[in-house]
Amino acid sequence: MSTDSTPLPSLAELRALARLQGVEPSDADLEAVLGFLGTVLPTLRALEDRTGRDIPPAGMYHPDPEAT
Repeated sequence: MSTDSTPLPSLAELRALARLQGVEPSDADLEAVLGFLGTVLPTLRALEDRTGRDIPPAGMYHPDPEAT
């Protein structure tokens, strides 16, 4: 797994993003979001690191130039 990681946003940053969406979450809600992000993002990074860069994302259409 890569050692470089993007730091998680602060509670103030999350609150500002939520307000842009018209939501006023509690501190407990924001802390739960940080817990979720802290769990999910490293796992996603590990999956990305194990996936070859030549493999397109699932569902992405790449026409076969040889077929035409």
